Formats: sequence, structure tokens, C-alpha cells
Amino acid sequence: MTPSILLATLLPVIPQPSEFKPSEGVCDVKNAAVRVVKSSDASLGEEGYTLKLNPGTVEIAASAPAGVLWARQTLAQLAASGEKTPCGVVRDVPKYRVRGFMMDVGRMYHSMEFLYDLADKMAYYKMNVLQIHLNDNEIEKNPKADWSTKQAAFRMECETCPALTAKDGHYTKKEFREFMLHCKSIGITVIPEFDVPAHALAFTRARPDFASKKYGADHFDLDKTDEILAWLKPIFAEYLTGDEPVFIGPYMHVGTDEYNKAEAEKFRAFTDKMFRMVQGFGYKVCAWGALTHAKGETPVLAGRDITIDIWHNPYYQPAEAIAAGYTIVAIPDGLVYLVPFAGYYYDYLNCQHLFNNWEPNKIGDYIVPEDKMDQLAGGKFALWNDMLGKKKDGSAYTEKDNMDRIYPALQTLGQKFWSGKRADQTWEEFSKLAETLKK
Repeated sequence: MTPSILLATLLPVIPQPSEFKPSEGVCDVKNAAVRVVKSSDASLGEEGYTLKLNPGTVEIAASAPAGVLWARQTLAQLAASGEKTPCGVVRDVPKYRVRGFMMDVGRMYHSMEFLYDLADKMAYYKMNVLQIHLNDNEIEKNPKADWSTKQAAFRMECETCPALTAKDGHYTKKEFREFMLHCKSIGITVIPEFDVPAHALAFTRARPDFASKKYGADHFDLDKTDEILAWLKPIFAEYLTGDEPVFIGPYMHVGTDEYNKAEAEKFRAFTDKMFRMVQGFGYKVCAWGALTHAKGETPVLAGRDITIDIWHNPYYQPAEAIAAGYTIVAIPDGLVYLVPFAGYYYDYLNCQHLFNNWEPNKIGDYIVPEDKMDQLAGGKFALWNDMLGKKKDGSAYTEKDNMDRIYPALQTLGQKFWSGKRADQTWEEFSKLAETLKK
């Protein structure tokens, strides 16, 4: 939704609300009595809200619980700014329904304390999707390498196959479920990811007979797809079934990217069966875009309930993904990939460039047409621990180092994912505000 009325006054809030109509007087937000009412305004959707700011009272109106949560974050920022807030009426509706971040814990374990802190910071800026990349391995381009020396980890407790569980850090099923429930309570959907059939060294460590001899042990041997899926299904079931499933839903990310395109037909068949398996558990599927790279004749299940992350257009052209009938999310590697201390992609994102020039409807050289915007859910950015927690000199980097890189991007992209491109705030104004609104 494009704001119909630009702000008459900038408020000390990230992201800026869609509309603000000031009136006479000042609202003492920190001490005001807050009243919540149900709104019948359908145009607010699931996440929109209005605020009526009066000298001693605030009224929140929303049609759904998420709107109330975001209204309270706006009030928290207004209170934290220390500034006097003019009275008036705020009307606020996000332009994009997915405002997300992806965290790679497969290559570097991060504590539950870090994840809780991350989620709370995301909610503060109205970011609502946290994808957690739960398995991965050291990058190695030589398929004949000694894979026994390479880092690989699966970060979940696994009773179906205990050999999968990483010894250098993992999450118990109980604590991960509790984390997902906490995130839900603050407006964030957690999307767990198990990445196959490439990035799969943690799985082939447990089942060496499933490792590809042609492409390396971080690839499944797709000649054994049916056997592999028969083995994977009870592993997925451990997290996706039961009266209180570990992954509370509604999404499960299955990876499915970066397999050699010489095996396009086998890869497409594997992808199709993965999609169907996860849907069979009652979950909505998410995957990395790969079907332009793996062009072929083998059909792959499609539909609006399947979300494709468009990360590099040559791997899946967004126009092709839209034409196939998928929902897409923009996460272009050349703009929004953090890879700390690696010397490629970004050590810190270029937030000024992103603020001035980008929003999720622009994916590489493709701009999503207006009549296809309903298939664009929104955007995400990502942090990849390709360096496995080590700088080039061998010294360790830390969770704090990663948060230092995530935080400014969180503020900037929180603004862009909520509002898109707007003309009423400059980068200089925004960056000054961002300094004062750190959680």
C-alpha cells in the first residue's frame, strides 16, 4: 500500500508511519493511559493500526492482534525518544507483508540468548519473519576433497537420527519450540530451514551412502532420491507432527538450491517430492529459487502457498517464478547478503544506498509489475557465516560482531520493507534518528 497522505511531521519512529495528521497539543506518551479498541476498517488488514494521540490518553484501533503489537512498538519508540510527541492521528499499514531476516546458524552456532535478543530487536522495528538456516557446511568447490575435515552441522536435537545432532552447539526441541512461541507472541513468524540436496554434508555424515561421488559429499546422490526421501521423512516428521509439533508452523523451508545444473531433471524431481512431502505434513513450503538454473521438463509443484526466495536472478528469474504461480520474496545477494570478514558480498550492508534506491519490488534488473504485486510477499536480508566464525587471520569473531552488522541493516530495511520508497524523509534525517532509537 502506497501512503496516500505523506507525513506532515516526522515522528521519532522507525519505520515511519504511513500517515500522521498532527493536531494541537502534546501527548505524554510515556505516561498516557492506553486504550485498545477493535477497528472495523478492513483496509487496515492484519497488521495495520491507528493511534489517536491526546494529551493524557492514547487509543489504539486495529482489526487484528498484529496491528495492536505494532502500535505498541510505535508507542515504545515514541516514549524512548525522549521527545515531546504532538497530538494527532497516526494511520499505519505496511506495504509488504514479509519483512524478514535470515540467520545462518548452520556454519556458526548462535546461542538461544542471541536469538531471543535478535527477535526482540526485529519486533521493535516491525520486522515479522525470521528464517533460521539450521544446517550447512564449510564451502568446498573440489568434489574430491577430504570431506571428513570439513565443518558441517545440523543444529537441532534429533532423536530419529542422533548422529545428526551437532556436538559443537544445537537447540533442544523444547527450547526451539518455546522460542518459536515467544516469537509468535511478539509478531514474528519463525521459518526453520533444513537445506538439501546440496549443503547437505551434515546429513551425509550420518548416511555416507547417500553422498554424491560426482559432486562431493555435501551433495546428495540424486540417483538415490527415493531412498533419501524415505530416510528424511521421519526426520522431518519429528519436528512437524504431534499434538505439539516442535516447529509450530505454518512454514518450513527446504533449501533446494545450488545443485549442479547438469542434473537438472533429477534435481527438479527431488524438489517436487520435497515440496509434496512438506505439504503432506500440513505446512506451507519455502525454498530458494533455483528453477531457471535447473531448467528442464520435469514438473515441480507450484502454487501461491509455496514461497520462493529470489536470491540471484540467473538461478530463478522472478518473472518465471511469478508465471509459474509462486509467491516470491526478494532477497538479492548483490544487495542484502552479509558475509562477515569474508571479503565478498558485504561485511556491512550499504544502508545509505538501500535507503535511497531499493525496495523489494526491484529484484536485480527486474521490477515487479503492478498487476503482479500480489505475488510479491516482500523482502528479506541475510547473514551467512561462510567463514565459520573465523577471521582470515584465524582469530574468532563473535555473536556481537554479527549483531553489529545486522543492527543497522535491521533499522534501514525495517523502514524499507514497511513503507517502500517515500519522499518525505532523507537519509540524513533517517540516520540521525536511527542513532537515537537503538534498542
